[in-house]
Amino acid sequence: MATSSLIVVTGGSAGIGLALARQLRPRTQRLLLIARGGERLDAAGRLLAAETLIADVADPEGIARVGERLAEESRIALLINNAGGPFRTPLLAHDPHEAAAAIDLLYLAMVRTTAAAWPGLLGARGAIINVVSVAGTVATGSAPHYAAAKHAALAWSRALHVEAHAAGVHVLTANPGPVATSAFPHQRLLEHRYLKHAVIAEDDCASSIVRALDRRRAEAFQPEWWRAAAVAQALAPSTMARLARRSRQRFG
Repeated sequence: MATSSLIVVTGGSAGIGLALARQLRPRTQRLLLIARGGERLDAAGRLLAAETLIADVADPEGIARVGERLAEESRIALLINNAGGPFRTPLLAHDPHEAAAAIDLLYLAMVRTTAAAWPGLLGARGAIINVVSVAGTVATGSAPHYAAAKHAALAWSRALHVEAHAAGVHVLTANPGPVATSAFPHQRLLEHRYLKHAVIAEDDCASSIVRALDRRRAEAFQPEWWRAAAVAQALAPSTMARLARRSRQRFG
């Protein structure tokens, strides 16, 4: 009897990861949620009747644990690389430890988790969702280490889409704008008369990502109109820099 395919979600205990897991649960008999925190992960596992694995995908020991688990799988239908963190230290604080931590969690964790899942993804001719960010397409003065790592993740995910296609694995790069979650409520934006419209709820974000996956898109923004910011960054970087400076003066 063929083994049923697995859906794997990193950062699956809360926020976008848990919202995606909820949306996709009816599509699979087997769901694996991976996260660092045991208490929230246990609650998510009970809620969705899912297998759970406590592992920090930014840590070599955590990646080894993930690799051991995924090596057991011959068929992985979907890998969702979603683990994240804020990293808000200003660049001029010159904190190399935060810079390295951001790269480890927001970029290299995607690379390493994908490598661990790759044989199973090939076996199922599966798919990958890399949850990157609008911050990977637009330079801002807030959370600079976060933005730098997301720029790296975006470039890698786009390249992976091209290479993986030849192997029969589909890759979707998801670029959410600000998403209101328990960890990142974006209260100051939500209190602004106009900027509140830039924030999306986590369930709406997840629905948009799943629709993009079903349409076999290479890249999508949540909401889609955030793509205009990426285009503006490429075409008018000086204008975007002025807007970023004004935003930073107002919101810090």
